[in-house]
Amino acid sequence: MNTVVEALTEPFQYGFMVRAFVGVSLIAVLSGVVGSFIMLKGMAFMGDAVAHAAFGGLVAALLLGVPAQAGALTVALATAAGLTALGRKTDLRADTTLAILFTGAFALGVMGLTLRPNFAGDLTALLVGSVLGISQSDIAWILGAAWATALLVGLTFRHLVYISFDPKGAEAAGLPVAVLQLLLLSLVALTVTVSLQAVGTVMVVALLITPAATAFLFCRRLEQLMLVAAALGLTATWIGLYASYYLATPPGATVVTAATVQFAAGLVVRRRLRTQGKPITPS
Repeated sequence: MNTVVEALTEPFQYGFMVRAFVGVSLIAVLSGVVGSFIMLKGMAFMGDAVAHAAFGGLVAALLLGVPAQAGALTVALATAAGLTALGRKTDLRADTTLAILFTGAFALGVMGLTLRPNFAGDLTALLVGSVLGISQSDIAWILGAAWATALLVGLTFRHLVYISFDPKGAEAAGLPVAVLQLLLLSLVALTVTVSLQAVGTVMVVALLITPAATAFLFCRRLEQLMLVAAALGLTATWIGLYASYYLATPPGATVVTAATVQFAAGLVVRRRLRTQGKPITPS
């Protein structure tokens, strides 16, 4: 028993591990809330686009010597606004607009990194993140993002649900669909920005989407979906960080792998429930 307790508490002897657990746990809850809306609206590719665009903002911030989160958030919000505007004012398909915006911003970011001496090291860190490098200021950014998201979702929850399930009906009812769409994309941008330090550009969308997708296998009510997605994200975070500590594997990748295993297990459970004729979704 003592051995188990020691194994569970040993990582917390180190300040960087405490910050990693706190930071990524907060991100998991934040991602569970925002990721649930992404799932309902089929916006996974939009999340990917915002993440890659934010990469360009990170590089710009490094070159200008300003806080990385400020640069990433500025570009991510600009991308969200651009997606909303181009989606309503041009005849281009949504996926075409997304591809143009995020590949352009990402390419500019890579080109900007070549101006720095440690090009390869910076590129790797930005692409895969550095969970163990989460600082007190990073946690402050994450807390601020969580507070802002809770406030905005609380104030606009019913409207966001309406545009998620029936955007045309919401527009006919007089709701400002474009404004609400921009708000939702802005929340995605905020979540992506504060998650980049932990898991990097490549895997940030997995943290947003995978727990919510697993929850979606069993939940249909949005409130349940958000709670289960947050719980699954927290579980994957703690399993991944413990596994990373004892197996010496990359923390961000290990957390995402744990979330992916959860999804695979969810598919198996769902299939067995269907085979046995049992209800899949809770009432």
